[in-house]
Amino acid sequence: MSEKKTPNGIVPDDGSYLGSKKGKALREKRVKEKFDRAWISQKKLLKDSLVKLYKDKQSIGLQWHTMVDWDDSTLIVPRRIKRSLNALNRGKFPLSSEAVNRAIRIAQEIDLKIKADSFSWQDYPQWLPKNLKPKHVQSDKPIILRDAINAFIDDYWLTKDKKRFQDHENLRDTYVAYYKKIPDWDVVPNKEILDKVARDYPKSVKRNQCCSALTKLAPYCGLPDYDPKEFRLRKNQIEVKAKPKRDLSEKEIESWYYKFPQWKGLKGNPSHWELWQWWYAMQATYGFRNHEVLNIYNLDCEYEGDDGKLYLPFVDSAKNPRGIIYTRGKGVKRAAFLPQPLRWLEKFKLREVPQEYFNFMDKIKDLNQYDKEKAKLIKGGNYRAFLYKHNFTFTAYNLRHAYNVKTHGLGIPVSLIAKNLGHTILQNTSTYLESQGVKSCLDALDEWEKRQKNKENSSLSLEAQVDLLRQENEQLKAIIQQLLESLKTN
Repeated sequence: MSEKKTPNGIVPDDGSYLGSKKGKALREKRVKEKFDRAWISQKKLLKDSLVKLYKDKQSIGLQWHTMVDWDDSTLIVPRRIKRSLNALNRGKFPLSSEAVNRAIRIAQEIDLKIKADSFSWQDYPQWLPKNLKPKHVQSDKPIILRDAINAFIDDYWLTKDKKRFQDHENLRDTYVAYYKKIPDWDVVPNKEILDKVARDYPKSVKRNQCCSALTKLAPYCGLPDYDPKEFRLRKNQIEVKAKPKRDLSEKEIESWYYKFPQWKGLKGNPSHWELWQWWYAMQATYGFRNHEVLNIYNLDCEYEGDDGKLYLPFVDSAKNPRGIIYTRGKGVKRAAFLPQPLRWLEKFKLREVPQEYFNFMDKIKDLNQYDKEKAKLIKGGNYRAFLYKHNFTFTAYNLRHAYNVKTHGLGIPVSLIAKNLGHTILQNTSTYLESQGVKSCLDALDEWEKRQKNKENSSLSLEAQVDLLRQENEQLKAIIQQLLESLKTN
């Protein structure tokens, strides 16, 4: 059984007709849900705009009232305008969230012109009546790739925050990095150009990410139906694979912890090994992501979380004996309440936070949000570089994986482990199953069904034995009855 992973979970696709129909229905449902959310948000964004969006059964358009006549003279009575965006030759505008974002940009453009009294129909000749449309207007005006990419980036920032460094990183690594594979941006984009990028990309996990980035760009290039599905890879087709994570024993983690003091660096260029040792121990004990160690809110003070609970200082063992930490990871705040094993709190001296940590936090506290996130990312890179320099046989993120496997092995409920790590239950379970050599949740289900059958078989064999004992018991009763009767007659 093959699987197609989506952000909403796993859609089964076993190659059968019913399987493909179910997968298609679930994907269409997800597209519609994203569109509905985007449609609600555009109403808020265009609340004070004179230009509004409308939708019909297949596409999106604009509507507004204007005092500008077709020849740019002034009307006495305002005219209601309703125009399809598909006619504007800026790509197709189907009922999708991406199309809504592009439509918002055009609506804001026209709104600014109307309010500045600079709107002219000569800027939008495609929308003029047929008898007034200039002969030079072509229905298929070529789109330059550079303009298409810039339009995509503009729409990207409609739903992102330019003050967040992570949003800049996401744009660069998830989209622009793949667009740079196209050597010439001053050409008219077509299917062949996009196909070449997808086809030539190495057969690694990122091949699929490349295909997704190209699919996002395609509508801006006038290719709304583009789908590079023939170049996407299944798990068994991936040739360039990341080094697999391995399980770490508590003994191995502790042995590396005690090696840190020997790496003190050179004179005048300290290695800050105390900070890296503490950081390492926090990841091992709590399963933190790298950046979450720098986002602890209740480290040395009380903090009221978004859930309304008061989190006591982590460094105060009397007030916070369980070592509960309130942190933020991937934009979401959460409580980390399962240090494992608990003895590492004392053994690794986690409540004795290195001064270098506080020095760093004081250094960045007055920076804006963008520079603060950038500084934290660089600090995390320094930590990973330290581990690499000293030949650690595993990565920092491997500590998080080891924590997940360890807590599962202790029998802690999956819901608690997932909440503690900031996972969904599906994410957490699939990660654990992969570490146990189980390829998917479906494989796990097969294993469970086998165990159930074995139990049924064993229960059937027990029932057969019981029946046999009953029969023997009845036979013994009959023999005893005969003996009693013979004694009576004698």
